[in-house]
Amino acid sequence: MASHRMQDALSKYTQYHDSPDSTHNLVVGLVERGSRVLEFGCATGYMSRVLRDRLGATVVGVELEAAAAEEAGLHCDRVVVGDVEELDLEAELGSERFDAILFADVLEHLRDPEAVLRRVRPFVAEGGAVVASIPNVAHASVRLALLAGSFRYREQGLLDDSHLRFFTREGVQDLFEGSGYLIAEWLRRRLEIEETEIPVPASLPEDARAWVTGDPEATTYQFVVRAVPSDEAAQLRELRMNLDEARAELAELRPLRVQVEELEGQAAELEELRPLRGMAEELEALRRAHDILRRRIVAERVAFGEGIAAVQEEVYGSRSWRYTAPMRKAIHGLRRLKP
Repeated sequence: MASHRMQDALSKYTQYHDSPDSTHNLVVGLVERGSRVLEFGCATGYMSRVLRDRLGATVVGVELEAAAAEEAGLHCDRVVVGDVEELDLEAELGSERFDAILFADVLEHLRDPEAVLRRVRPFVAEGGAVVASIPNVAHASVRLALLAGSFRYREQGLLDDSHLRFFTREGVQDLFEGSGYLIAEWLRRRLEIEETEIPVPASLPEDARAWVTGDPEATTYQFVVRAVPSDEAAQLRELRMNLDEARAELAELRPLRVQVEELEGQAAELEELRPLRGMAEELEALRRAHDILRRRIVAERVAFGEGIAAVQEEVYGSRSWRYTAPMRKAIHGLRRLKP
């Protein structure tokens, strides 16, 4: 079943696109002159011919469809016919080593592209690399169509009906690092939203379009990469995934950080008010001292009044004061009679 789908897929692509920014030219541009090339999915040999004529490369092709392989034989040193996921590569290639192993729009058609990349790694020559082109399923046109509820397969393009796997930039990186390669070079074929085969509904809100197109990869139609074998690739992948998790955790903590900054701001404002707080405390102390003084004065007045009353009681209530009362009355009357 998968072989038939692969055969249908490869029969769609029979022509080399020679525009300056085409994916084909980006792939060929990553191959050095005079290289020994192993091209998977060579189809009719249209890219093999360019590699031979333009770069002087020698090409071994691998093609699933026998008729296409026969045509490719005109441009390749030889062609191996068969399914890359089932071929015995050791038996077919033996001790051959290649400066460039090409997967031009092939990996997305495989059931297990990671396993295939691991299997071809021993055939990469010293200083050689794997060169691949892979569609970007996160192109803005696909995302906007999804927002509108549409995900329809097509005969060619980003949603080719023979694609078994879909990749974003992170997915491409995971694929190569998981199979023992480091991506040494990234290239991109870019297309604006209106230039792809996927129509975007005009009814979508403008802010949705603005949000999607804000992504740096929004216009990346295909990734073109050059990857080199590396024993540390798996470790790098694990470290990168741990870093992604740490970033996610940091994003969750970001609101708390804002709250902390607000509290720090409030603390700074309180620090500025500390002199006023000292003045308030001093005023409160003065108020307490004034209250104590007031109470003391009241107490002294009461004591003074009680002292006067006691004196009066002692004087006016004495026997001599009573005995001399007539005399004081007479003297008071005489004073009134004086002219």
